[in-house]
Amino acid sequence: PLQIPRPSRVMEIRTHVWRGWTLYETESLASTNDYARDLPPWHSIRARTQTAARGRHGRRWDSGQGGLWMSVVLPLDPPDRGWAAFPLAAGLAVVATLRGLGLTTARLRWPNDVLVGPKKICGILMEKFAPDRVVIGLGLNVTNNLGADPELATIATSLAEELPLAPPADDIYEEILIALRVLHGRVAEEGFAALADDINRHWGGTREIELSVADQNIRGTFLGIDSRGDLLVAIDGHPVSHSAPHVQLMREIL
Repeated sequence: PLQIPRPSRVMEIRTHVWRGWTLYETESLASTNDYARDLPPWHSIRARTQTAARGRHGRRWDSGQGGLWMSVVLPLDPPDRGWAAFPLAAGLAVVATLRGLGLTTARLRWPNDVLVGPKKICGILMEKFAPDRVVIGLGLNVTNNLGADPELATIATSLAEELPLAPPADDIYEEILIALRVLHGRVAEEGFAALADDINRHWGGTREIELSVADQNIRGTFLGIDSRGDLLVAIDGHPVSHSAPHVQLMREIL
C-alpha cells in the first residue's frame, strides 16, 4: 500500500474529499511536489508557503504567503496518449481560469509558463516519480509580495497587480482542479494531439525567440507546437521542431 508522506517536522495536514479529489492542505512545506511524489492519483497537496520550491532545471521559485502553491497527482492511463506534453495542458487550464476571471491578456509560454504580457504569473513543473502516475506542480502569484525582490518584480506579476480585486486563492484552486480533470479526460480519450489547436490559440501572437540547445544558441520565429507538444520554430524560413527535454532555455526577444 502507498504510504502517505509526512513533513519532516510536525505540521497539521488538513484533508478532505472534493469532486473526486482527495485534498491535503498545510501551512508550509519544503516542496509540494516532493510531498506529492508518493501520493496516489487524484490527490492534491497545497501549502500556504514553500521553503525549497523549484522550477524547471532546478531553478528556484519564490513561494511566499499569498500565492497558490499546489501539486496534483494524475494517472498516466491509458498509456501512449502523449502525457509527456501535459504541462502544456496544465498551462491551458490556468490560462482558461485566469481569462475567466477577466485577465484577458493571460497567455502561454512554451513549455511550462503562464504570462501576462512579458511577465510571468505562473510556473508549472511536471515530475514523474512512478511509472503509472505523474506529479504536476503549479505556482501561481495571487497576492504574494513580489516587491521584496527588485529583480523578481521586473520579470513577474500577480493577480493583485493585474486585477482590481484578486479573487481568493481557494476559489482559483478549485477552478484549476476542475479544469485539470477535464483536460486530463480529453487527453486520456483522444490523446494530447486533440489539445494542440486549443493551446496554439493561447500564445499571444508570433514573436522572435532564442533557444539554448546543446550548448548553442538558436534564433528564430516562434510558430507554436506540433501534435506532440514539441516547439516549432522557423529558422531561415524552415520549420524545425524541438522537444522540451533538449531545450535548456527559451527566451522571447521583445
